[in-house]
Amino acid sequence: MKPTYASPLRERQKADTRALLLEAVERLLTGRSLGELSLAIVAQEAGVTERTVYRHFKTRKQLLEATWVAVNDAIGIKDFPRTAEELIERPKKLFPAFEKRAEVIRAMLASPHGRELRLRANTQRQAAIRAAVKSARPNLRGPALTRLCAAVQLFCSASGWATMTDYWGLDSAEAGRGASEAIAKLLS
Repeated sequence: MKPTYASPLRERQKADTRALLLEAVERLLTGRSLGELSLAIVAQEAGVTERTVYRHFKTRKQLLEATWVAVNDAIGIKDFPRTAEELIERPKKLFPAFEKRAEVIRAMLASPHGRELRLRANTQRQAAIRAAVKSARPNLRGPALTRLCAAVQLFCSASGWATMTDYWGLDSAEAGRGASEAIAKLLS
């Protein structure tokens, strides 16, 4: 069997093409829904053949999952808050980052596929939030703990950001401060 050799140049080209495709998805989601997105439209937007898109992403679902991961990386979502202090500070950093990718965030919030992607990480997210809330409120248990954790998660989410900016007219920085203040009050 002949040994395989991965050319650094070829690997860099693959990574560049993948990034080009993900950037095309983000551009396409500005002003249109996920339902309108197809691999053919992404290929056209990226200036590549549809076959090139299929080399990197076998399905539309894989492309959207990769876009979600790339957006989370760009926003700076690497892990979940582990302490009450991290929970309190998170919206102040997160909400302005959401603003930089607002159209993609809103498209993912509005789509069934975006909901599915968010739900995949929900068990981990809930465990992290529960541990962080317990660090501030160690005696809270049962349904009261669950209700508090749910409220904290809402304030620390893209849904919370969208509500505060879209329905209350706050800019992202002000919304982040408001969410942080609310979390701090809930945990005190």
